[in-house]
Parts: sequence; C-alpha cells; structure tokens
Amino acid sequence: MHSHWEGKHAMGKPGKPNVQGKSNVQGKRDSQGKPDKRAKGSSGQGLLWLFGVILVVQGFGSAVTEAGWDTSFGVAGLLRAAHMPEWVTLLVGFVGVALLGVAARRHYAERRAGRRP
Repeated sequence: MHSHWEGKHAMGKPGKPNVQGKSNVQGKRDSQGKPDKRAKGSSGQGLLWLFGVILVVQGFGSAVTEAGWDTSFGVAGLLRAAHMPEWVTLLVGFVGVALLGVAARRHYAERRAGRRP
C-alpha cells in the first residue's frame, strides 16, 4: 500500500522528475528536434528593446517638453528634483539609443546566423 504522499505526488510536479525519472517539462525545440537556443535569450532581447524605447522617450521627450512647454515629466522631473543639469535628460535619451543599437545588432546577427547552414 502506498502512503498518501506517494499517491498524491506519483505524477511529479512540473520540472521535477516523475516516477520514471523523466522531466515533465519539455523545452522549446527547433525544426530538427534539438533544443531551441533562441528561446532562451528572447526575453533578454525583448527587454533591451523595451528599455531602449523607454529611455529614448523619457530622455528626448522630456527634453522636448521642457524646451517647448517649460514643464518636465518622468525621468526629467526626477532629475530636476535632484538638481541635475538639463543635459542629463539628453544623456538618458542617448543611453536609450545605445540600447536600441545593441538590440538591433543582436537581432540581425541572430537572423544572419539562422540563414547559414
């Protein structure tokens, strides 16, 4: 007779070995059945794009609104409260441009690598 614990957990939890010692979680596979290496770095790639866009909008958008309407928002408002110089908001925008450049470079490098046999 099995104990209550064995009967309840015989199927195993996702990611843990089950009774036969095989994992219940299958990773993403490419067309040949091999583990997909692109799936692992895709969330990091997406974060580069996201943070790049956020910093570009916050940096350059803040600089434009301050110049045109004499008001600040987001990062610029926080930087003004910290008594930082005005050029720091532009620096934030350029950091965003750099992140977008890195993301684009990685994206196109992965596409080129995928085309080669």
